Amino acid sequence: MNTIIFEKRGHQAWITLNRPQARNTLNGEMFVELADAWQEVREDDAIRVAVVTAAGDEDFCCGGDLGEVIPLWTGARAPQNPVEQRLIDDPLIADKVMLKAEPLYKPVIAAINGRALGGGTELIQATDIRIAVDTAEFALPEPKVGVVPGAGSMVRLARQLPWAHAMKILLGGEPVSAQEALAMGLVSELVPRSELLTRVEHFAENVCRQAPLALQAIKRTALSTHTAPWNEAFAFEMEQSAQVMMSKDAREGPRAFKEKRTPDFKGE
Repeated sequence: MNTIIFEKRGHQAWITLNRPQARNTLNGEMFVELADAWQEVREDDAIRVAVVTAAGDEDFCCGGDLGEVIPLWTGARAPQNPVEQRLIDDPLIADKVMLKAEPLYKPVIAAINGRALGGGTELIQATDIRIAVDTAEFALPEPKVGVVPGAGSMVRLARQLPWAHAMKILLGGEPVSAQEALAMGLVSELVPRSELLTRVEHFAENVCRQAPLALQAIKRTALSTHTAPWNEAFAFEMEQSAQVMMSKDAREGPRAFKEKRTPDFKGE
């Protein structure tokens, strides 16, 4: 059974973590398959938005499979198969999984179907729109076992949330409820479990109706200027705006509006 289900639905890519029997924890195969899935999203021009979700009704992702992955990275045991060898040979594999090694400028939507603990909470920080079931929980319990949430959270979380909220999650180690996560701004919206996929499909379809080059420029600017001085940030914004204004889509949008029809954006 594949640890990742990768589906293309028109201009959408749906990535489903598929180890529900193991709480969708990240084992070696999932690291490799998820890294490859993100790379396909990045390289396929037909894909305009990615959705990441998980199989099952309880867990989105409960972190890394400590018994399988950590011993490899610490040198406690040698790789036994090609997948494990790739984990050793590619020191950036975790950064690729968490979209740290190379930013992904296409929009990413998280459909959070349950608990997101450790690596699960780290993974959602790499997404843009986060829709969660109202029974979800979030936590970074790594310090309880003597390690740190080093897959992006020590940098990302305090940039995405107010300081006190970020530190509560980073230093406290205790789960926060879906309602707390919404109040903090960690997630975009809460829905009943029965409405999760319908709501996420709505967002994905809406994103696909927008001009893809414009969306990527918006995300690229937001990521690239988040901590830049104002003058540098505005200069970068102007560069991105100028590039988009030169695109065919920038001419198609106003033309479609004038002709009272739906624009046919090509990403060109």
